[in-house]
Parts: sequence; structure tokens; C-alpha cells
Amino acid sequence: MKPVTLSNYSLSQHKTTWGDFDTYLLTNGIEVFERNYQDKWAREPFEKDPANEFFIDKPALVTWQEAKDYCQWLGAQTDLPLDLPTSAQWEFAARNRGSQEWIFSTHDGKETSRDIKAHMYGRDKYVTIGSRLPANPLGLYDMADNGKEWVNDWFSETWYRENPKVTDPQGPAEGTRKVIRNLDFSFSRTGMSESAPSLVNENWDSVAEYTFRCALQSSSLLRQAEP
Repeated sequence: MKPVTLSNYSLSQHKTTWGDFDTYLLTNGIEVFERNYQDKWAREPFEKDPANEFFIDKPALVTWQEAKDYCQWLGAQTDLPLDLPTSAQWEFAARNRGSQEWIFSTHDGKETSRDIKAHMYGRDKYVTIGSRLPANPLGLYDMADNGKEWVNDWFSETWYRENPKVTDPQGPAEGTRKVIRNLDFSFSRTGMSESAPSLVNENWDSVAEYTFRCALQSSSLLRQAEP
């Protein structure tokens, strides 16, 4: 594990939902569709049935480019520097400012097998955001379940070991695969061994089965807290 220093930033409390993403698609005149690896077809936006995979409050499953485009579009609408988080930013937030060895959310912030079994055993579907586990100590939901998340970095097996930069690491400048982070819902163990970046397949641009959240990339305070 390599210590790093990060400038100020903020991370969305929740993953981006289908309702959020459908709003983006319709606003930009993009077809609302569902797809598999071979084809895509139209669907109705703003699904109201909680049992449907496209329910407005479930996490949106998109390609990396779609995730990045959404965050940058939202930034343009709000006049804020929004983008995907870096891998280092994501892990720093998931591990409570780097203070925890694990990323699993429990009722008291401590790792216990009882909580793991109660919350994770038998889970095999995406659910309404924030409904499965309590927030982590920073108030962030679903950092350890409900789908892996895209981050901004290109993947490299050696970059973090070889690169001396320890302030605001961005990962390699180019590559063929993007990093995804999270403890996937298909596992019933904690995030200790899962905190290292995961891989997606080499044809990463066609992969539309991962979630995401946006980060506010600003080192200055945007709004003074109320006294």
C-alpha cells in the first residue's frame, strides 16, 4: 500500500440512478434503450416498477464513456468541475479518508461477520440505491455493494508501484482497459482483499454493466458551511 496525498474534492453520496441517466439521455436527444453485447432496442424512460431492472432509483449500468459524458454534462449544467473520480479518490472515500483497512459498510463502522452475513448473504440483484446497507462513516452509500463503479484511470499493473508521484495520482496517460472499483454484490466477504483495482475485459468500451458516481474536482471550498 502506497501513501498518497489528495487535494480537496467531493464525491456523490449515491451512485447515479437510471432516473438520473434517463434525464441526461432525453435532455440531449439520445435514444433511451436497453442492450446486450450484440444489439440494443428502445425502452420506456423513468421506469416506476421497483421490480424492473431499469427502475428509476436503481443504479444505472453504462459504459465508461457514457459515465464520463454524464458527469461532464452535469458539470456543464451546474457550472461545476464534475468528472469521474480517480481510483485514489474513490478508495480514499471508501476507506473513510484512508483510515480503514476495509470498505464494507456496517452499522457501527466496524467489520463484523454478523453484519456481513445479514446484509450480503443471498444478494444477487441490483436494488434501490441506499436501501441495502447503511452509509459509510463519510455518509456515502453503496461503496461496497450494488455494483462495481467506473473510475477515471486507465489500468496498469505497474504504474502505482513505479510512478513516484504521490500527490493526486491520475494513473497512466493511456491504456486499453479502465479501472472499476467496489466490492461486487456477488461476493460475501469484506472489501479488504477487494480494494485493489479490478479489471474489465479488453473490449472495455462495449461493457455496459458497471455503475458510477461523479466527483466534484475542486480544491477550493465552494460554499461556506452555515455556523
